[in-house]
Amino acid sequence: MVPALARRAVRVCIVAPVPPPYGGMSIQAQKLATRLSSEGFEVTVLSTNPVFPRRLRFSERVPGLRTVVRTSLYLRSLPGEMARSDVVHHMTVCGTYFFALTVPLIFWGKARRKRVVLNYRGGRAPAFLKSWSWIVMPFMRMADAVIVPSEFLQRTFREYGLSTEIVSNIIDTDAFPYRLRKSFRPNLIVTRHLEPLYNLECTLRAFRIVKEQFSDAELSIVGTGSEEQRLRRLCAEWKLEGVTFHGHLAPAKLPALYAAHDIFVNSSNADNFPGALVEAACSGLPIVTTRAGGIPDMIRDHENGILVKLNDHEKLAAAVVEVLEDFELAQRLAETARSWAEQFSWNATFIALLRNYAITTVIASDDMRSDAPSLQQNQKAVHSRNSH
Repeated sequence: MVPALARRAVRVCIVAPVPPPYGGMSIQAQKLATRLSSEGFEVTVLSTNPVFPRRLRFSERVPGLRTVVRTSLYLRSLPGEMARSDVVHHMTVCGTYFFALTVPLIFWGKARRKRVVLNYRGGRAPAFLKSWSWIVMPFMRMADAVIVPSEFLQRTFREYGLSTEIVSNIIDTDAFPYRLRKSFRPNLIVTRHLEPLYNLECTLRAFRIVKEQFSDAELSIVGTGSEEQRLRRLCAEWKLEGVTFHGHLAPAKLPALYAAHDIFVNSSNADNFPGALVEAACSGLPIVTTRAGGIPDMIRDHENGILVKLNDHEKLAAAVVEVLEDFELAQRLAETARSWAEQFSWNATFIALLRNYAITTVIASDDMRSDAPSLQQNQKAVHSRNSH
C-alpha cells in the first residue's frame, strides 16, 4: 500500500510535451500528473509544445518559424511556472530539444533555487552523447537529480561519469488483464509511433513472410506518424492483405485490442524502455522484438520474449512462426512475461520519485508507524533541500 502523502500540497511542475502528438513522453507526463495529483500533490504541467495563439497560427505551417515561435512561447511561460513550484520534473531527450528547452530550464531552476529533476528518455542517447557530452554533461550535473527509465540509459550515462537512478515508466499494469490463450493464432499487433526510428517497414516485410505460411494472418498497427502514408502505399504496392491501420487509440481502448490479438511484434532500430512491451506482457501476448537499445534489459531471449537482430525481417518472421508452431513455448513466454511485468507497479515508482523529489516524510498509513512526521516536517523536507 502506498502511504498517503501529507496534505500540504507540495507543488510539482511537470515540464514535458502534451498530446497531440501522442508520444511516449506526452503519455508518461499525463500519467505522472494524474498519479501525483491522486497522492495529494498540487500538479501543473508546462507544455514544451504549447498551443499557438490564434494570431500566430499561421507560423505552424512554416517548419523553422514554427520551432522558433513554439520555443518562445515555452520560454515565456517557464519563469512563472517555476516560481510557483517546489519541484520541477522535466522530461527531456537529446538534440535540439535539450539545448533549446532543457538548458534554459536548468538555469532558471538554479536561479530560483528550485529542485530540478531531469527525467532523461530516448534510445538515441549514446550517439547524442558521443558528439555532445562535452557540453551536455556540465548542464546535467547542475540538476539536483537525474532519473532514467532503464538500465540501458543508466549504463550510458555512467560511461560519462554521471550517476542516475532508474525510475520506471508508469505502466497501468492493472488496466491490462492477462488473458490465458488456449491457442495462438496468427493475429499480430504492434503499438508504436509510425516514425523511421521504429522501422515499421521491417514489421510489414516480416508479415509478408508470415502471410505466405498462414494465409489467415492479420496485423494491426496502432499509432500515427510521419511514415503512415508511405507504409500504407507499401501495403498497396505489395497487395498485402490483412493489415489494419488503427491510427491513434485512447489508452482505455488498448486492453481490448491486446486481448483480441495473440502476438506482439516490434522492429525498432533504437529504443529505450518501450512501455508497449510491458502492456503486451501484462495482456498475455508473446513478444517478438528486435534487440534495440534497452530492450535486451527488458526481454530475455526465449524466456519472456524472443529477440532478433535489428532490421532483419526474415528473423523477425521466423520468430513469429516459431511461436505459432510451438504452443508450449508461446504459453511459457506469455506467462513469464506477465510475471516480469508485475514489477512495474506505481508503488515502487512513487517511492523512487519521493526520494528524488527530496520528500522523505509522509503521513502514516495502516501499515506504517503511528508516530510518522508531521505535516510541518513534510514541508520542511522539501524547502530545506531546495534552499541548498
